Order: sequence, then structure tokens, then C-alpha cells
Amino acid sequence: MNDRNQSYVFVSYSHSDDIQPILETFATQGYNLVYDKAMSYGDEWDLKARRYIQHPNCKGVLSLLSRHSLFSKPVLKETEYTERFKKKHLAILLDNCPLTQTYRQLYPTLNEDQQYVLDEMMGSFPPEQLYTFANNIDWAQMRQTFAEWGFEPMSDNPYDHITQVSYSSDIQGEEKRLNRQQESYYTLDMQAIGGMLDKLEKTDVVVLDIGCGNGDTTLSRFADDPRIAKVIGIDYHPRSIEQARQKAAAYSDRFAFYEVDLNGEDVIDRIRAAMAEQGVAKIDLVFAALVLHHLQNPQLLLLKLYDIFDERGKIIIRGSDDGGKLCYPQSQLLTEILDRYGRLINVSDRENGRKLYGQLYHAGYVNPQMMYTVSDTAGADKEMLFQLAFGFRLHRVDALVEKNPDNAFLQKERAWLADALSRFKEAFFQQDFWYSVTTYIATAEVGE
Repeated sequence: MNDRNQSYVFVSYSHSDDIQPILETFATQGYNLVYDKAMSYGDEWDLKARRYIQHPNCKGVLSLLSRHSLFSKPVLKETEYTERFKKKHLAILLDNCPLTQTYRQLYPTLNEDQQYVLDEMMGSFPPEQLYTFANNIDWAQMRQTFAEWGFEPMSDNPYDHITQVSYSSDIQGEEKRLNRQQESYYTLDMQAIGGMLDKLEKTDVVVLDIGCGNGDTTLSRFADDPRIAKVIGIDYHPRSIEQARQKAAAYSDRFAFYEVDLNGEDVIDRIRAAMAEQGVAKIDLVFAALVLHHLQNPQLLLLKLYDIFDERGKIIIRGSDDGGKLCYPQSQLLTEILDRYGRLINVSDRENGRKLYGQLYHAGYVNPQMMYTVSDTAGADKEMLFQLAFGFRLHRVDALVEKNPDNAFLQKERAWLADALSRFKEAFFQQDFWYSVTTYIATAEVGE
């Protein structure tokens, strides 16, 4: 859009790079990016770049990093202006290669001056900063990041006018559904947990269960293994933590539960305080079941958790993904239900499962592995499968309607979803209907 009279994000890039596909992608999403291919390196360029970045309409800088821009003196200058004027910044890696790997490959090919620029650039984009790849932009996270910058899309999107409701197990029927859910995943969870415990080769394992809920899953997975000495469960919901503490009373002091907001800036400090209270110095195993997709920035949490692990620590993450749901017939109706519901309920990532491997890799964990289980309607309990995958969705939309009683668009979408789910449920129980869902578990280890 390139309109400096509106709020914008300035784009820093090398003129050797073809950035048109990126610009078109952001324009499609309604975002106003400012760039200038006509600027040549010199006094005029320096003045324009400084003015564009310093301007109050500039909400941040998007650095398109590549094998060209990482040793570009103009890009370094724009990066310095970004820091001088205290602008937010985000890096997109055009080469779709981890930044440290690009650095190692590029450095030996450069002369001394270029190496200096590259080192300065790496100092501005340290390894702990989160990046995104050009071919795999997480738009839910991108929109969240831009919103935190005070930068909103220019298009009038009706979904933007819906006040979201945070996920809660208090939503109608949710606690019962979660209990049935944890029972259905028991075999897969125990396979992953058993494998990681075997690798640890310890008899005094300390477990951290993040997003432990009411403790049912925590107790069912870890109470009966004698190798586990201590389990610390954390969740943001005070009622769930109280329930978990009551259920764990019969297990002496092996289980401890704490109220911790995983989205909070002080999350690691709170976890460390819980560990200290329990006499724990390091964590051997982190377990997270269907929790990362509710977080604002799951990869940031994975980075932060890295510091509390024992040097041989392991991590297990169970996720879900609407892309793992298949059916026939009525596959088009299924796709539309998932798409329109996902747009309404954007407080959870409905494509979490496919991202787990990459999130662990880019957070620095090693040997990431994926495990899967598939459930389908062939000879299975169709009623349970329907309730686990679809029965809860209208309840969550009803919670939105209660929060936005005067939103006509939301009322219309709620009516459509109710009708669509009714039609889909009728098809679901026909004898010729087939449905399957894939559940994902990612495991990884702390690097040496």
C-alpha cells in the first residue's frame, strides 16, 4: 500500500532481493507497508530512511533478512535507526533457513568489511529473538504481534469487531469433554512418556506439567510410575488448581499444583518459585497436553522453559490440528465449519499440530520426533467422536455472543454454525459416513 499518511510498518531489505511476493501477501491481509525501491544508497536514501522510521506513523520495522541483506550497509543503517528511535521490529527470513545457519554459511565468503557488517547485524538480531520464515508465516501470531504494536489492518474486517473470550474449562460441557478427551489419549501419552523416561535412565525424575487443568490427566499419567519423584502442575485457572490439589491429597507430597499464567511475562519466575518451594533445582521432563495452541506466543514459552531443564531434559507436547480432520461425504461442509469457526474463535491456534516440530527446532531443542494416533468412525463410538470434535464448538460461540450481545454479524454466524453443525451431525451418524482425526505428539531433548 505504501501510504505514509496512515499508520505503517517500514520494510528494510536488500535491493538484490525480490520482495514483491511478501509485499503482496501483507497487502492481501490489509497491512500498510512502506518501502521505496527508488531509494539509492547515498545522502538522499539516508535522509528518507531516517525520516520514514522516525515518523510517528511508523509503528515498527519489518526486516527482510537474506544472504544479501545481512551484510548490507544500508540495511545495517536502517537497523541502527530502528534501535535509535526505539521502534518495534520483526525479522522475516527470506531464505527460509535458520539465521545462525545462514551466518555460518555466509561468513567465510565475505571480505573483512562485510564480515563486520554481518557481525553487527547478528548483534541486532540475537539468537533468542523469534523469527518467521517467508514461506511459513503464522498469520494468527503476526496479527497478534502487530496488534501489540498498535498496528491494525486497513480493511474493515467484521471479525475484528468481536471481543474475544479467553478459553476456560468453565464453558458449558467443557470439563466433561476434557475428561473424555484425556481418557482417549491415554495410550499415546503413555507411549511418549514411557519412551522419554527410558531415555532419562533416572529413578528420581522431576516433571513439570504445564496447563495441567484440574489434575486428572496429570495424576493418570504420572501417579503409577515409581521413577517419578515429583510432579509440579501449573495452570492459570484458580478453580482448576484447587480441584487438582484436592485430588492429589492422597499422594503425599509427590504432586504440587500452582496457579501460573503461561502468557505472563513472569512465567519463568513463577515456575522457579514453585520449584524452589518444592526443593527442585532442575526439571527433567516437561509435559504439555493441548495447551500450546491456547497461548499467545508458544515458541517464546518454549525458549523460556529451556533454562529450567536439567542438561539431559526431555519435553513432550500433545497438540491438535483441524487439518487432521477428514470425512466423506460432506467434506466441503466440514471444511467450511472449521474455517468459519476458526475465524470466530481466534484465541486458539487451530493449526497447532503441524507446527510443533518446527517450534521445538527453532527454540533450540534437539532430536525432535513426531508421534501420531488416528481415530475414526469405522466401528468406533460415533457419539464420543462427534462430541470431542464438534459438540463443544457452539458452546464457545455462545460465550462470544454473551460477550457481544449487540454484534449482528456474530449473531448471523452463530445461526449459520448451529444449522451447519446440525446438518453435519445428521450426516455423521449415517452408515456410509466416514470421519477420522489425527492427534499429534512432539518430543525433543535439551541440546548439549
